[in-house]
Amino acid sequence: MGVIGSGHIGEAVAKLLIDAGNTVIMSNHHGSESLKGLINALGPKAKAGTPAEAGQQDIVILAVLRPGVADALAKTPNWTGKIIIDATNELPDSRTDPAYPGSELVAHLAPGAHVIKAFNTLFARYITGETAAGKRVLFYGGDDADSKKTAAALFEKMGFAPVDLGTLKEASPMMEFGAPLSGTHFIQTQE
Repeated sequence: MGVIGSGHIGEAVAKLLIDAGNTVIMSNHHGSESLKGLINALGPKAKAGTPAEAGQQDIVILAVLRPGVADALAKTPNWTGKIIIDATNELPDSRTDPAYPGSELVAHLAPGAHVIKAFNTLFARYITGETAAGKRVLFYGGDDADSKKTAAALFEKMGFAPVDLGTLKEASPMMEFGAPLSGTHFIQTQE
C-alpha cells in the first residue's frame, strides 16, 4: 500500500492499514527524512519513500491538501490499473479546476486509475478512534465496480462498515467539506 501525504489523515489511515496486516510506504512532499518519527511510531511495516514510490503500489491513499493534488499525482507517470483512494477535501477556496469537482479532478489527473472517494467525511481522530459498540461507517464512491469491491473489502478489514454512495459524480457532492455527510460519524451497531 502507498500513502501520499503524512498529515493527520494519512497517518490515521496508514495505522489502520498496518493494523490490518499491510506494509505501507509513507510519503510526503518534504522528503523521506521528514518521516523518520512517523515511521518509527507506525512500526516495522511502515517504510519511508517518495510519492513516486508510494504511487507504484496497487492501492494508493491520496491524503494531501487540495492545492497539492496535481503535484502529488504528477510524481507517478503511470496510474493505469491502480486504485487511488482519494481522501482529499475540496474546500471552498481550494477549487483548482471548476470543470473537475471533487474526486473527478483526481480521476482527470491520474488517467487509467480507478478512483475511490473515501475517508474525507471523517475527522482524523475518529478514523482510528474506538467505538463503544459496532463499526464506524465509512462512506465511499467510485466508478469502477471491481475496484469498489476491492476497496470495500479493505475497508472492512480495517474495521469499518463501508457504505457505497454510487459513482464519483454522485458521491463527491455528498462527501466534500460542508456537504451533508461532511463531519458525520455514524456507527453501525447491527449487521
